[in-house]
Amino acid sequence: MKKRTSLLKLALVVISLAILLAAIFVVPVMIQMGNKYLQGWGYPLGVGLYVLLGLVLVAIGQSWHLLRLIEQQAVFSGASVTALTWIKRCAYGVTAIFVVTWPLFYVITQATDAPGILLMAIILTGIALIIGIFASILAQLLANAVQLKHENELTI
Repeated sequence: MKKRTSLLKLALVVISLAILLAAIFVVPVMIQMGNKYLQGWGYPLGVGLYVLLGLVLVAIGQSWHLLRLIEQQAVFSGASVTALTWIKRCAYGVTAIFVVTWPLFYVITQATDAPGILLMAIILTGIALIIGIFASILAQLLANAVQLKHENELTI
């Protein structure tokens, strides 16, 4: 079990580093493009992207916590339900931010004649929504399992 969780932890570290690099290098470029093509809307776009990246980092932190619970064989606990709930909230938050910024991505797409920007935003929105729905279902199932475990512990 340690090998599998170690591999997943490594993946979380790599994703976290990619998020930090995006925050350092990509978001400032998006702010400049937003100011150039959106007449001053670059800073709200940048704030939205930084909030989005922050939510993704929170979700990664909760995933790390969930992996630690799996290693400790304490996955059927309230802490794991809480971690999944936080992951769900972050995923829905990312979805909402993407949906709100779609018009800004559309204007940038029209100005730069690069349809890949809008397509990428739509795909990432769908991915975040699917992660949120999946985390919601897992949280409900895990909450039911925790409740059944608790009831079984009380049974003589």
